[in-house]
Amino acid sequence: MSKSFVESLQPPHPLPSQVARPESSHMPVGNHQEAQKRPEAPTVLVMNHHRDPLGDLSAALANHGYRVQVGDSLAQSHRLLEDARPEVVVLNPLVLCAGGVELGLLEALQQDDDPVPVILLVDDLQALAEARDMKIPFRDFVLKPCSAAECVHRVELALQTRLRIRGLHVRTRQLESQVSVDFKTGLFSELHMKRVLGLEWKRAQRHQNPLSLLLLDVDNFKGINDTTEYAFGDEVLSRVGEALRSTVRETDFAARFGGDEFCVLLPQTSPAEAVQTALRIRQRIAGMVVQNLNYQRQVTVSIGVDSYDGRSPGGVDNLRRRANRALQEAKRRGKNQVWLFSGEENEK
Repeated sequence: MSKSFVESLQPPHPLPSQVARPESSHMPVGNHQEAQKRPEAPTVLVMNHHRDPLGDLSAALANHGYRVQVGDSLAQSHRLLEDARPEVVVLNPLVLCAGGVELGLLEALQQDDDPVPVILLVDDLQALAEARDMKIPFRDFVLKPCSAAECVHRVELALQTRLRIRGLHVRTRQLESQVSVDFKTGLFSELHMKRVLGLEWKRAQRHQNPLSLLLLDVDNFKGINDTTEYAFGDEVLSRVGEALRSTVRETDFAARFGGDEFCVLLPQTSPAEAVQTALRIRQRIAGMVVQNLNYQRQVTVSIGVDSYDGRSPGGVDNLRRRANRALQEAKRRGKNQVWLFSGEENEK
């Protein structure tokens, strides 16, 4: 590798005037000691198991503000990894082999949402190909004899990549949270509730426990939106969500199923118990008045109920379909009603 190429890889900021001197053949001092005092300094673990002279590399990393730890044996690297998880690993392997101790140390560091980048020092491209065949979890490599400046540059790139991966996973978790929660009511979203329905149905089958489903519809909600404002309609939905959260048990699941329809899943709940829960919900909401400076409305809901006994054939879709038929029957009978599916609804 030419000198000009190595110089082009150096970071734009200059090196400090005082170059760190190694305390021994492995541990640098000077700026390294200052970096150790700063808890925010990223930790770079140099696993120098081959015991090449890497003092210049350790000093260069320390001069760039990194906290450098050196493990010149498998045992020492293992002890350092038990104490703390580094931000980057530079591995100068003793003998890389599938199922070996070095590979085990690297694999133990990796996490799906926060992998530790590994920079592999290799003698030649053949060794690099062998490392790839063994699926060694390294992100980058440097050919030996390695330039300290190039290694520092590779470490900086690895840290930037790790920060991006962390940010992406944080954003992913935020989006998943948004998808699983309905922002208007704070209840579960329809997408999340469908997953819960599938899981609870399987659990009810496995343990032969009853499982009940309530479908709720806000009566005359279109009329509320047509005669008020959409913001007032959103307030009605929010108040219904509050009523559901305060009425059901901690082991129950309440969700908004889009529009003005809600769903409550009641594990280990018989039809009679489900009807009692539905009656409490209906009564709680019927006694609720939603108002602001311009509008005031009394809100009621219709509720359809169906239950699965944990033994009969069928599926989640049938449970939801029957609860919906019961809901339509409750609305047909005058609204502000609770109706348990009986099977006679099929004839209407």
